[in-house]
Amino acid sequence: MSTRRPRYRYVAFRVDGPRPLEREEVLDAFHSLPERLWLVDFVDPLGLARCVHTKKEETIAALTGLTSIGGLAVRVTTLGTSGTIRAATDKYLS
Repeated sequence: MSTRRPRYRYVAFRVDGPRPLEREEVLDAFHSLPERLWLVDFVDPLGLARCVHTKKEETIAALTGLTSIGGLAVRVTTLGTSGTIRAATDKYLS
């Protein structure tokens, strides 16, 4: 068993829907996904999800596969991936 700290990736995404969404609605949608995602930040319509570096592609697929949040039809688009929260925020969420 490795004692090393996991290497995380931060995936910036955008949610397009019929009305502004709350953070709790997005969090509930994340809990329904088979992939283990961590919602770092969400301010409608932009958000940041954390995953382990080995699951980056699965995370992007899970995010783009989200078609419904809070009973509303939505489209989730990934904006980019970074190794730190600061770089992801500066590049994709500013």
